[in-house]
Amino acid sequence: MLNLSKLNSHFIQISGGGIAALKSAVFDSNTAPTIIALHGWLDNAASFTPLINALPQFNWIAIDLPGHGHSFHRANNSYYHFIDWVSDVIEVIDALNLPQPPIIVGHSLGGMLGTVLAGLYPDKISKLILIDSAGLVIQDDANALVNIRAAMNSRLDLAHKKPRHHEDINAAIKARQKAGGISLESAKILVERNTELKDGGYRWRTDLRLRTGSPVRVNLTAAEQIIAAIEVETLIILATDGYESMQTNYSKFQSFYRNHKMVEVSGNHHCHLDDPSETSQQIAEFLL
Repeated sequence: MLNLSKLNSHFIQISGGGIAALKSAVFDSNTAPTIIALHGWLDNAASFTPLINALPQFNWIAIDLPGHGHSFHRANNSYYHFIDWVSDVIEVIDALNLPQPPIIVGHSLGGMLGTVLAGLYPDKISKLILIDSAGLVIQDDANALVNIRAAMNSRLDLAHKKPRHHEDINAAIKARQKAGGISLESAKILVERNTELKDGGYRWRTDLRLRTGSPVRVNLTAAEQIIAAIEVETLIILATDGYESMQTNYSKFQSFYRNHKMVEVSGNHHCHLDDPSETSQQIAEFLL
């Protein structure tokens, strides 16, 4: 049973707007390490609830990235570029004014954000933990023109799309369960934070622009240099039934991680959400 009472809602103000967060009720930066948790694409801070409950000895701050959950949406003439989320996380860290650099725990997209942050600004964090995340999604130079055109077309198509409504919250939960291949309980955790009651139905809080493609990504050389620049100890947790792309990425980039340990845990891409037991054990052993 999840103990939601141990989490407090919190807002962190950065230049773009308010960053919503869930933090440990026992949060005390003077007595225990602080973990900043970064979720995956289309997820939200609540995805870390089971892990936070499994590891109460740490000070957790799980944030909603811009465009997700209860955090701000970017201006109407803007989109969601990967590197801009890195800037947002840096602002969050600076705004918290912690006595010691935090530990970054990132799942999927959040892990890649943590990877770039650790490579560019190694003094900003103390350790890095990646959950079913490895390396970076890089520019496909061979198909650059096709990919850029598809990304731009996805922006044009957005004008014809409207936020989807569900008449019943249970319908939204089942839709998220099916889309993510996760348990019903996990889907409930995500949906309850990511929907709002509006116009007689439940509407997703996520910004529709999150679903547009990325016209530009970092290239292979940049990705290799970023990863090679990571100085902090790094734990890479890959799920046995997780995304194949993460296994492929690990094979591609593992030689560039200078100080890392890779472990496998049973479960799917959301191993930390569906059943955090193995993931939490690996994190505890790495940190304690």
